[in-house]
Amino acid sequence: MSRVAFSQNRTAGAEPPAEGFRQYPLWLLAAVGVVVAQAGLALSLFSSPRTWQALTDDRPILSGWHPLHLYHGTLGAAAFRERQTTTCYDPAFQAGYPKTPVFDSGCRPAEIFALLGGPGYNPAAYKIGLFAFMLLIPGALIAAARGAGVPAGAAVWAGLAGVLLSWSPAVRQMLEEGQLDLLAAGLAAAVFVPWLGRYARQPGIESWIVLALLAAAGWYAHPLVWIGLGPVLLIFYLVFAPRHGPGWHLGLAGITSFGVVPNAWWLVDWAKYWWLRQPSAHDDIPLPSWATVLGQWDDYWTLWNGLPGGLLLPMFGVVGLIALWLTHHRAAAGLALVAVVVSVAAARFAAAWPRMPAAVPAQVAPLAVTFLVPAASFAVWQILHRFWLAKIGTIMASAGLLLVAWADGPQQPLARGLGLHTEPLIVGFTPEQHHLLQVLRDYTTPEARILWEAEPQRQSHWSALLPLYTHRAYIGGLDIDAEIDHGYCALCNHFLNGRPLTEWSDEQLTAYCRWYNIGWVVCRGGRAAERWSRYPHAQPLVRLVEGGQPVVLFTIDRPRSFILSGQAHWQSADSRRIVLTDVRPDAEGYVVLSLHAFEGLRVYPSYVQLQSQSEPTIQPAIDHIRLKTHGPVPRITLRWEQP
Repeated sequence: MSRVAFSQNRTAGAEPPAEGFRQYPLWLLAAVGVVVAQAGLALSLFSSPRTWQALTDDRPILSGWHPLHLYHGTLGAAAFRERQTTTCYDPAFQAGYPKTPVFDSGCRPAEIFALLGGPGYNPAAYKIGLFAFMLLIPGALIAAARGAGVPAGAAVWAGLAGVLLSWSPAVRQMLEEGQLDLLAAGLAAAVFVPWLGRYARQPGIESWIVLALLAAAGWYAHPLVWIGLGPVLLIFYLVFAPRHGPGWHLGLAGITSFGVVPNAWWLVDWAKYWWLRQPSAHDDIPLPSWATVLGQWDDYWTLWNGLPGGLLLPMFGVVGLIALWLTHHRAAAGLALVAVVVSVAAARFAAAWPRMPAAVPAQVAPLAVTFLVPAASFAVWQILHRFWLAKIGTIMASAGLLLVAWADGPQQPLARGLGLHTEPLIVGFTPEQHHLLQVLRDYTTPEARILWEAEPQRQSHWSALLPLYTHRAYIGGLDIDAEIDHGYCALCNHFLNGRPLTEWSDEQLTAYCRWYNIGWVVCRGGRAAERWSRYPHAQPLVRLVEGGQPVVLFTIDRPRSFILSGQAHWQSADSRRIVLTDVRPDAEGYVVLSLHAFEGLRVYPSYVQLQSQSEPTIQPAIDHIRLKTHGPVPRITLRWEQP
């Protein structure tokens, strides 16, 4: 698409872009200073003394769902290198479950980090990726301000606001939980909207490339966030489309295509496995009333709680929108206002939706404010300019932030004074966790699974990394909140398969342990440990302490084998393939495996038939794999190639 085609469609009377970094390169030094300051603050995520070694060592991040994303990122990257897809079948948890873009959706940034970090498990690559993402926040908002048409000096203020927002309580909570996908999609949207205004005011190859790349990044990070921009795009098209010719329309269609087409390889899986989510499409969830969605004035006031400066940033944003409108940047001002309204409406709808987590509205509020950052920075710049303080004020603010980022004390008093929540994440295993991992390696073997009692309401879900450090298979420990059918077969909060453990008879526990090939149980004391201690085939092996709670490792006295019927040597099982050798069927010609059957599994050689078998004594349950063969087979390979 040529620059000439774009130039022919420029809006009559459009103002030239404001003075940028090319005309005033010294402002680029101030912008770099803001990013360097963010680097100092971002290092605090990994250690209080801000050392580079903490960023590059092999200790994993254990806060929130970071371990789950790291685990799935490792699996997804390996699958992509082999089959150009990040969807795979993982036999290390839950007797086999599908790792898809639906579960878990938050691992896509981790997959990028793992691909860039090289083959294998690489916690350092994940930490470096998180660090680089934090640097993108001020840089992206500087770019957003330039897209809105504000001067380079004002764009530096947008970067400063980005640093403050990135360490606000709501964003910090999302960082703690590992919601990088939502943060990345929101950041892409915050830059996309003002550059849409630039495309309307001054269409060109530069704005087209920026919008196309942002669309691709936004769709990859989180499609639902990008779909939420639909009302903004609709209003944009209805207002500006009549003013332009075919070249402009083709350019806009190209931007949309560039967002979807490069992501089609995984969006197909996202749509294909959407049924795995819960609540199911068949669940009866009543729609909230309009009165509930609209709420009260106090509901809107609480949206701004925890933002840096409270209502100060939104107030400057409103003033800046007016200033942008009066300085002929009306497209950027109007689109920013529409985006804020859409974001606030989404936050209110999320607050009224019955199954929506309570934290979601607070997470949408920073996005709404981010749309106002270019306007707010322009307002600050204009006010300082009137008092001849624009240059010196911007330089002092950048220098002050550098001082806070790199010269703050161990307790970070300066950062706390500015309301920056830069406390370190949980990085690395505790001595108790190291001891528990060593016990599992010493007292268990790969010939059976370990039933792991999960704990709800824990800050760290480090158990998702268990297979990587112990080379064992587990039931439970992956994600207690995983809303997929395969998450049912777990021990959590004294419940097994959704039933109180005390209601299970010894015969039922025996059937359960056989069906899932349970050789050991790790429970957190209390009623679970008491019930297993009364089970005749369970014997306590080791008693430990982890996280201040007692942990008991039980061994289950039973034949340990993943072959429930027939005979075979279980040679290997990973997310790439499952290999059996010396396979001999039972008298009826079957070999039943202690593995969940799932659509898309393929068996080789092809003359072996892949079927499924249920276990009526265990409910609810997913069918297991049953292989039918007319005689011995030297080698059988199972691969998930997807239907």
